[in-house]
Amino acid sequence: MAPLDRANGLSSRGNRFSRLYRWLLILIGSYQFKVSNGDVIYTERLKFCEVNDKLLLNKVLMLGSQSQTIIGRPTLPEAAVYAVVEEHALDAKVIIFKKKRRKNYRRTKGHRQELTRLRITNIQGIVKEEEVAIAA
Repeated sequence: MAPLDRANGLSSRGNRFSRLYRWLLILIGSYQFKVSNGDVIYTERLKFCEVNDKLLLNKVLMLGSQSQTIIGRPTLPEAAVYAVVEEHALDAKVIIFKKKRRKNYRRTKGHRQELTRLRITNIQGIVKEEEVAIAA
């Protein structure tokens, strides 16, 4: 791990400095997830990936730390989230029951949504020139 300057929350890697962001708001499909390092999220099935594939999720809407929040318009182009596909699974069964009274019409149907389990391995914030100047 890179050395850490606790006074201003900056981490140095060579000449570059990056703020240690705690969480990011990402967009996967039409759903938004608030994630941080090590989180596990379930999203709708991602048909283009297999188990143990590494993903780069770059639709970051917002990122934040304890002292600052940055909102994208609509996204933050430099921010990214790295994730690993852990498994493809099925959600709990949802029962759909239809009935019309006095007509002897009853139908029962079940549905299990396909899900993909993702583990967030790394989050990458953005680097601003003011932060580099402060740290130097």
